Amino acid sequence: MRGIPSSMLVFFFAFVFLIELISYLGFRQLIYNASKKMQRYLGISYLLISIAAIGILFYAFSNPEMIRHSRDYTFFYIVVLVSVLNLLPKTFFALMTILSYLFRWFVGYRWHIITLTGSFLIGSGIFVVIAYGIFIGRYQVFVEKQNLYFDNLPSQLDGFKIVQISDIHLGSFGKDPDVLKKTIKIIEELQPDLLLFTGDIVNNFSEEMNSFESYLTQVSAKYGKYAIQGNHDYGDYYEWPDSVSKRINLEQIESRLTNTGFKWLQNQWETIAVKDTSFSLIGVENWGHRPFPQYADLDVAMKGIPANSFRILMSHDPAHWDAIVIPQTDIPLTLAGHTHGGQFGFKISGIEFSPIYFIQKNWGGLYEADNQYLYVNRGLGTIGFSGRVEMRPEITLLILHRTKTH
Repeated sequence: MRGIPSSMLVFFFAFVFLIELISYLGFRQLIYNASKKMQRYLGISYLLISIAAIGILFYAFSNPEMIRHSRDYTFFYIVVLVSVLNLLPKTFFALMTILSYLFRWFVGYRWHIITLTGSFLIGSGIFVVIAYGIFIGRYQVFVEKQNLYFDNLPSQLDGFKIVQISDIHLGSFGKDPDVLKKTIKIIEELQPDLLLFTGDIVNNFSEEMNSFESYLTQVSAKYGKYAIQGNHDYGDYYEWPDSVSKRINLEQIESRLTNTGFKWLQNQWETIAVKDTSFSLIGVENWGHRPFPQYADLDVAMKGIPANSFRILMSHDPAHWDAIVIPQTDIPLTLAGHTHGGQFGFKISGIEFSPIYFIQKNWGGLYEADNQYLYVNRGLGTIGFSGRVEMRPEITLLILHRTKTH
């Protein structure tokens, strides 16, 4: 692909062929005792699947501009899904096949077959888990409820309900409104006082919002609904013919979301009046560690806020919290998204973990430092890999309390 050295492509395809070859040899060993007819049938089936998967990969890498300049993600998602479903289980199986031959040489044929059989079953399990995340997991919207306690919260705000959604990535849904329908129904049942969207309404293009605007219009909150931009909303990941086209795309995204009733907060703040009190809601543009764009200006966004006002910040990338918010402010609560929870994770004894921790340590859920809270929403949509494995689409319900009572 453009930007990828040819030597890297050669290495990549050499790796793919090696994985396919070793896994095929292991599979042939597993079916060795089957009838000749069954061996032939299973062997040919295995090879046809491998050839088809490699063919799709080769076609994609041979036609990089088709993907780079396409405004339809269908082929890109097919390439990613086929690659993940085919290569991840086979990579595991290939490594265990090599190990099984070591067992055969040192401890006997029986352990060779046991290792092959066990690793094939585990590899099949990996395939099933990934497929579940693609076809089922990404649609299982859930509500994460958090009670937050603040000493300086105005008493009139005790019990105030904020619903946060993030990273919808409408381009990942194609024309399927299922997740959005479920989201709207759940939000209506929660009856939020305030609805906050923390960025990435699209993958790149304003037309991704086609046919979804009516759903976004339906959702409401007592004191309004507000939005900020995420890194994908700027269209930075597409090669536009000129800067004017890119600017028009951004303006269309902004106007279309505004037409659904959301108010943008772009390096600015808004007074939210509740009963006979109020608080300041701050929204900044995206700020992330490079190569993610850094458009946020927190100083500008906070200019003029009353000193005694309770403040809530919306900032798309949680990296902003550690780098800027904590060192430079005393904002009690920051809401972010961006990470999607890595779209993959697992839970053991109630402890949740995602490998994205090694890239973004504040990847999902609630964090606290210096009497300041950060909540990172795991998002509703997907990017790249159109699946969610043990990392379901999230709606966050945050209930504010003046003092902790338990």
